[in-house]
Amino acid sequence: MSCITLKQVAELTGKSEATVSLVLNSKQFHRVSPKTRREIEAVAERLGYTPNLQAQALVRGKTRSIAITAVGMTPFYNEYIRRLTHLFEKQNYNVFAFETMLNPEREKQVVNWVSQGLFDGCICLEYNYSNRSFYDTLVKNGMPHVFRGWNALEFYPEHMIRVDYRSAISELFAHLETQGYRRLSVIIDGSSYFVEEDSFSVRKSLYYELIHNRQLTIDPDAWITVPIDVENHLHYSYEKTREMLARCPDVDILIVQSAADIPAVYKAAAEAGRRIGADLAVATFDRIPMLDYMAPPVTYIHEPCEAIADLVAAEMLAQLGVTEMNFSSRKVEAVLSVNDSTLKTM
Repeated sequence: MSCITLKQVAELTGKSEATVSLVLNSKQFHRVSPKTRREIEAVAERLGYTPNLQAQALVRGKTRSIAITAVGMTPFYNEYIRRLTHLFEKQNYNVFAFETMLNPEREKQVVNWVSQGLFDGCICLEYNYSNRSFYDTLVKNGMPHVFRGWNALEFYPEHMIRVDYRSAISELFAHLETQGYRRLSVIIDGSSYFVEEDSFSVRKSLYYELIHNRQLTIDPDAWITVPIDVENHLHYSYEKTREMLARCPDVDILIVQSAADIPAVYKAAAEAGRRIGADLAVATFDRIPMLDYMAPPVTYIHEPCEAIADLVAAEMLAQLGVTEMNFSSRKVEAVLSVNDSTLKTM
């Protein structure tokens, strides 16, 4: 079925295209009499006319669309995207999520689209200090933008919701120390587009800072980087974990960045003859339902995603002029949940 045009609606109503456009595509519909509006709207409904969103955007200078960048469409980021979509739809905004896979060119492209007016604002769910220059034009031109990122930088952008992992990670290390665990392996997501030390220096530096003066050691030979864009991510994590456990038999702690990798890590540990919760502790980040069904259940650090998404949305809507700011702090604490995977059985 062909698309119904303004011209067709105009012909059937006997009105000009300009008048029809005022009624159907403009905020200036009040300039047309109620009787004429009703006639035009009745014909448009009968024909199944759908307004041209691009044309409306040109007229209003607004798209009522928000761009969101996320590293990947993982359970962690999907939780944010679902909540933000719900919040913005309540305000009649559309949400478009883009997966960057830590590719700086992908992130830059989305930011450029926002700068060109294809979106009313941009939300970056994983702020990377190395890419801060991408947003210079948005900041300079006052385009709405919000960042979510770790509260571990010396400089924070103005519109950034900061997640503080410091206390939760410190609590985790203290707990592991108390349980008698000593030597860490860290399994972290990386990218083929960055040198690992550069792209995750914030996370890595925080680990080394918080482990200082504790009876814990990060084994440099047991640091595993899993490219986020690698084919068959789970199998790669499984193979690298199995190789590391054979190479580094003294490792008795696995810190896994992505909770989605836990099944692969558990399988590798079992095949290496290691007993999780006895001679091997496993902890991860993000709260996903699967963790409670692993045996043993997994210790994890999580951020209150719904509360943070609410702050992100509030910050963006305030910049869009839809609502007013109703909060003063942009920092949120992550939380440690201890389960059997780090409780040493006697």
